Amino acid sequence: MKFEIVQTPLLSLSAEAVVNRANIGLQYASGLCGEIFDAAGKIPLQRALCAIGTCSVGHAVVTSGFSLPSRFIIHAVPPCWCGGKHGEDKILAQCYRNVLALAERLKVHSLALPLLSRDRFGYPEELDLQIAKQEIAAYPFAEDMQIYLSLAG
Repeated sequence: MKFEIVQTPLLSLSAEAVVNRANIGLQYASGLCGEIFDAAGKIPLQRALCAIGTCSVGHAVVTSGFSLPSRFIIHAVPPCWCGGKHGEDKILAQCYRNVLALAERLKVHSLALPLLSRDRFGYPEELDLQIAKQEIAAYPFAEDMQIYLSLAG
């Protein structure tokens, strides 16, 4: 497996697919989500996401990369941290698995993703990092893919 943990901002990484920390309504939001919308083209990206509708927590959907150099944007909806006693770890693990499964179906050879539940989702960074590493290491297709996990994005 080609797996790197990097401090490089997500949108500075060269990958066929990038992962957005999305909300259930698949709407523009602040932080990394807003950066991705702005770089991809806010209007066409929002139209594509409106056509999809919504996405449940723990799941992911895909759009074109639009103006990004990446071919695809995978929009993952991670759980919010609620103290760790509400199954957040299982939902976050499922979210990482769903991102990897979607990347596999898209047949991408490179994937750039952030820690999914940090920032506005409030997940402790070390716990998110631990779950990300476990799920990436356990996913069989990950051996055929260059995966960048950005701690800066």
